[in-house]
Amino acid sequence: MNLGQNFQKEECCGCRACYNICPTKAIQMSHDEKGFLYPVIDEDKCIDCGLCAKVCDFRKFTPTAVTPDCYAVKHSDESEIATSRSGAFFIALAQYILAQNGIVFGCVIENSRYVFLKWAADKEGVDKFKGSKYVQSDTRDTFKECDDFLKTGKTVLFSGLGCQVHGLLSYLEQKKADTSNLITCDIVCHGAPSPKLWGEYIDYRDSLSDFKVVDVDFRNKKLFGWRAHRESFLLSNATTTTTTTDWTNAFYAHVMFRESCYNCKYTTPNRRSDFTIADYWGIEKNAPEFDDNKGVSLVLVRTQKAKNIFASLDNIRAVKTDLKNSLQPQLQHPSLKGKGYDRFWKDYL
Repeated sequence: MNLGQNFQKEECCGCRACYNICPTKAIQMSHDEKGFLYPVIDEDKCIDCGLCAKVCDFRKFTPTAVTPDCYAVKHSDESEIATSRSGAFFIALAQYILAQNGIVFGCVIENSRYVFLKWAADKEGVDKFKGSKYVQSDTRDTFKECDDFLKTGKTVLFSGLGCQVHGLLSYLEQKKADTSNLITCDIVCHGAPSPKLWGEYIDYRDSLSDFKVVDVDFRNKKLFGWRAHRESFLLSNATTTTTTTDWTNAFYAHVMFRESCYNCKYTTPNRRSDFTIADYWGIEKNAPEFDDNKGVSLVLVRTQKAKNIFASLDNIRAVKTDLKNSLQPQLQHPSLKGKGYDRFWKDYL
């Protein structure tokens, strides 16, 4: 059984907050037929404490009254920009945390298939967080791990999707955790595609030659520039790179996202996170001096904690811009369900 008789898939983002908060481990996460994780309750273990309902931020979130400061940002090290998706602000922020012997949580892809959040305490680990991953990531046990690090006094940077970061904040509130050393950074998200579809797509790519996919770049900036959106695959012979727009086309057709993505509560600049980041589309109008097709980060600085950190960063170049002229569609409303959505899943299933 799922979370209550009135449970609807469009009301669940799969952040795992309920799974992490359950005191009797009565909640497990299970994949549905489309490959998305949803909570399932073991009634024999459930003690009706109600924590799973209380911790669900997706159902209760309302935009804050805080208007963030808006910046166009580039890392001062061109090599960091070249190996990052946009302007490498996240790396600049992570470097600040590492300099304090802190912990950074971010998204990785392993074996070209499995996308999830994990923590890192050094540059080598943080570098694996670079780049966009157009697949829904699994938070696994990172909420508990974050809480454990905070209890030791560590400074922690937690990055993820808006729903994941807000799920963490709600979890820590329920745990009455001290979050004075926590910095949160979420991204402007277009939508979260099915991990199952991604795995099967890699199976298809593997079937096209005698060599297997060993690395993937969802948007190859090195070959095509920052504005291009074309995925590339490095094969196991280590000399062949193939490129295509198959996954990209399906992504922008809005047919393979999680149901909650079309009902997303976090498509607003008025979030609770310290920072929100994205590619800075429209930079040619708002800060043309940064428009070099190498990548620029849109950075929303929201809390006083974030403002203090931002002012102290000596590894970035930043230009303050007008928020209203910088709002991407996903900072204004959820992605619209593609016209081919029903047909796509009918054919697939």
